[in-house]
Amino acid sequence: TIFGRVKLTAQTRDASSKFAEAIRGRPEVLDCYTTMGEWDFMLKVVMRDIKAFEAFFLDHLSKLPYVQSINSSVTVTAIKESTVLPIL
Repeated sequence: TIFGRVKLTAQTRDASSKFAEAIRGRPEVLDCYTTMGEWDFMLKVVMRDIKAFEAFFLDHLSKLPYVQSINSSVTVTAIKESTVLPIL
């Protein structure tokens, strides 16, 4: 599992829409969120190994519309994973 933070070249509706449209078609990306602050998007990417992520990064992610920079963090251990919503 890799968490990626993506910064676009422009913070416009068109740039965000084009990036979002392109990322929706990537099955490796389980989750994608818009964020405020230094980065524009946060991705959760699942790959079989780091070599596969490298290929995805070089061949696809870095070539998406309006991508300026990407910061990736590779997970080592999952301490807690859940899909249960804490609705009380």
